[in-house]
Amino acid sequence: MAKNKKTGKKFAVNRKAVAALTLAVALALTVIFVTLGITGRKMDAQGLYNLLPWLPTPSQTSKWREALVPGAGMGETLVSSLSPAVEGEASREDLETAVRVLSKRLQELGWTDAVVEVKEGGLRVTLPQSVDVASLNGILSAKGEFTFTDPAGEAFMDGSNVTDVDYDYGDATGNSIVLSLKFDDFGKEAFARKSTELAGQSISLKRDGEVVVSPRIGEPITQGTVHIPMASLDMARENMAIMRSGTLPFAFNLLEEGAEEQPLMGAGVQTILLYAMGALFVVIALYFIARFRLGGLLAAWMMLLQTAFSWFFAALMRAGFTMLTLAAIQLAFFVTVFAFLNLFNGVQRDVQAGRSVRQALRDGYANEGHASLDVFTGLVLLSVAMIILDQGLIRLFGEVFAISLLIGLAITHLLLRVLLNETVWLFGGRTSLYTAGMTNKKEA
Repeated sequence: MAKNKKTGKKFAVNRKAVAALTLAVALALTVIFVTLGITGRKMDAQGLYNLLPWLPTPSQTSKWREALVPGAGMGETLVSSLSPAVEGEASREDLETAVRVLSKRLQELGWTDAVVEVKEGGLRVTLPQSVDVASLNGILSAKGEFTFTDPAGEAFMDGSNVTDVDYDYGDATGNSIVLSLKFDDFGKEAFARKSTELAGQSISLKRDGEVVVSPRIGEPITQGTVHIPMASLDMARENMAIMRSGTLPFAFNLLEEGAEEQPLMGAGVQTILLYAMGALFVVIALYFIARFRLGGLLAAWMMLLQTAFSWFFAALMRAGFTMLTLAAIQLAFFVTVFAFLNLFNGVQRDVQAGRSVRQALRDGYANEGHASLDVFTGLVLLSVAMIILDQGLIRLFGEVFAISLLIGLAITHLLLRVLLNETVWLFGGRTSLYTAGMTNKKEA
């Protein structure tokens, strides 16, 4: 007897509906993200948890300057005047040395575009308006001589024997902060000898003769490194910055504190730069749309998304609105633009040679896409080297540049590729949709 075969309907996925939904969701998320970047949002009624806007705009009422604090080059400035605490007139050579030391000191504290210059036998320091000048003046005027002393106050080594300094959390709870020091051979031997001799007593770290901290020595420290507890994170950062920058030829006296002045690059520089950046973006976007049609529209969309994400992470990193941050983000933006251009030129050549749009996209990512992947990877590795090898301006540039490059890499090789495939499913593979000057050749 023959068995009855059960027949059932196969569930058919409407691929066009899936493509339309994917594009709609991606567009909606982009609109929400960019809108939040421009306007910010209060997270509760009391305003305790606020998402500050992070996309720079010419608006003077927007709070994006709180998330991206303008540096001295592009924001209002405060000027302090310092006079050498010496008898007679300080030499030009000593003043130039002081300029280098204080400039590095400010960079270590994160003020990358602050300016220190010789002025009328003293120093003129120009800082962003957001700086707490009262707390910073002590750091600027301090000579920065560190000594290590025994309980009797006798110094047995000094800051010149410190080869590396950093700060970190002292334990997993994050409640304690330590200043980590590494010594040269002389310092290693001297500290090992004294910590052995003074086990159970204290060794003091002094700055300019004043005690910073006097930790108790529990056991001999013989490895050439020591972790000194600090009262606060600010205290650790301050002493790290002063120790890393070196000793001034002499201390300074404060003559004038925080006089308000215009940005170093001139009044209105923020507005000019932002309008120029906006105009450049529009020109590039229109070029892509005119030449690559639907693909160019997607490219413009992705360029906007990269810009929004780059400034978002710059705000998270507290990079500030400075020429350094601006250069890093714009350079990564141009790398992404050239990656898009290279990819779409390859797709255009393949379409003109008779391949379908879908096949041209696959070949474009296999060829031109692979080349752009190499460029992104090489530049990211270069940025990592900058971060590892430098502690100043180059490192800060490398951090912002690396993040922006990784954003461009993800957008180029993941998000753009997905959205291009979805547009082919939704609108079809007519070549005229992706290449200017072509007839409406449909995909076979």
